[in-house]
Amino acid sequence: MTRLYCSDNSENVGTTRRKPLTASQKLALYDEQKGICPLCGLFMVAGKKLIDEHLRPLGLGGTNDFGNRAIVHEACADAKTHGPRGDIARIADAKAQKRAALGFKTRKGRPMPGSRASGLKRGFDGTVTRR
Repeated sequence: MTRLYCSDNSENVGTTRRKPLTASQKLALYDEQKGICPLCGLFMVAGKKLIDEHLRPLGLGGTNDFGNRAIVHEACADAKTHGPRGDIARIADAKAQKRAALGFKTRKGRPMPGSRASGLKRGFDGTVTRR
């Protein structure tokens, strides 16, 4: 099981496997919300794609409980997940925070040959010397 530090409150939280909802469970959530998207506050109308979304992401310690799930517009869920400070960015920050807390160094690849980081330079005549 992977464990992450939550960037919200620095507690050690575990991740949970995603569990899909049945059609009747989705309908029950929709009815409980009275047809209002909790992310944007607008009514959900027929014809627009609706999906179920975890309000607190599983990667940041969210659960599959009904209290953490909602039926939302697909566009709202996409903005929440992939936005500049969306779920994916926050999960990446939490993983980086944990790596730093544990003292793991990020392994950098080899420098590009001929770049300043390589320590070598090529002269106009084709000779290679150390910088």
